[in-house]
Amino acid sequence: MKELFNRLKSESLFLIATLFAVITSFISLPKFSYIDTHVLMILFNLMVVVELYKKENILDFIAISFLKKYSNQRVICAVLIFLVFFFSMFLTNDVALITFVPLTIIIGKKSNFSTLKIIILETIAANLGCALTPMGSPQNIFIFSKYAPSAFEFFKVTIGISALGLVILLAINFFTPKDQLSFELDIPILNKNLNVLFSSTIFILVLMNIFFKFPITYVTLLNLTYLILRKENIFKELDWILLATFVSFFIFVGNLSNITFIKEIMTNLLATDLGIYLTGIFMSQIISNVPAAILISGFTAEWKPLLIGVNIGGLGTLIASLASLISYKLYLDEYPEDKKEYFKVFSILNFSILILLGSLFILFI
Repeated sequence: MKELFNRLKSESLFLIATLFAVITSFISLPKFSYIDTHVLMILFNLMVVVELYKKENILDFIAISFLKKYSNQRVICAVLIFLVFFFSMFLTNDVALITFVPLTIIIGKKSNFSTLKIIILETIAANLGCALTPMGSPQNIFIFSKYAPSAFEFFKVTIGISALGLVILLAINFFTPKDQLSFELDIPILNKNLNVLFSSTIFILVLMNIFFKFPITYVTLLNLTYLILRKENIFKELDWILLATFVSFFIFVGNLSNITFIKEIMTNLLATDLGIYLTGIFMSQIISNVPAAILISGFTAEWKPLLIGVNIGGLGTLIASLASLISYKLYLDEYPEDKKEYFKVFSILNFSILILLGSLFILFI
């Protein structure tokens, strides 16, 4: 209980979302229908897949196998950027950073070079890579589920953000020195067992749900049955706070959408595609892009400017994408003295790319 209390104290977004949900419930009676159980089940199943992969060393094995091939600092940094970018497309931006930031810190310590810049570039890579696919981030999962565009229409909107973002990141990395790094990384044992087979099957079934509407309820029941029968104790590792935060925001937005004067204000603000796009970017800077997507979606049927706005809006402030806080915390745990420098470099790079991409994609709105 004490551990849960300490965790809740650090989850300000969850507490704020829950407070808003409770307050607005006194103004407009909440309904269970506000809660998008489909999105919650997709997130739950992906969390289980990730935890089983981590338990069997799948992600570490792939990452270290790639990195052991190189010794040039610029090349290693480019490989890290690409790996984070790629993994974030399929296993979300959070997972990509949780996997690669600690590994980057280990390489930096063994090779005696500063990892501050590359970790920030990895963070941006995660936020731009995840923009490509419907399963890359919670906001994409939500938007794809709520508006149900075709896969072709979705990728047609997102491919430009991710492709151009990767080009920009590699261009920035071009200025990384070509110093030869010396480090040893032990390749973890790759466990080829039932967990790997099952988690891969679940992941495929989740993709089938996202793209072909395979019933997610069946996938969830299969997942729960397997975990219970196998006695896989991973439930405590899942991010239940994230799921609870989604529930609170669903209720909050549902309540707001039934408050007349709020509905009028938001409808006017989001009357045009440009208004939706700019609001998505702006609100992401303040409350982060996932809740911004949920909030704005309650007042518009236009998914394209919303999708572009909240994905580009993941750049900028530290809280624009909650995944950015993961890198920030992991780095400062090792180098607390670099807090000001990290914030400065993070802000310069993020806002520069935000302004560049934001200005460019405004032409396509």
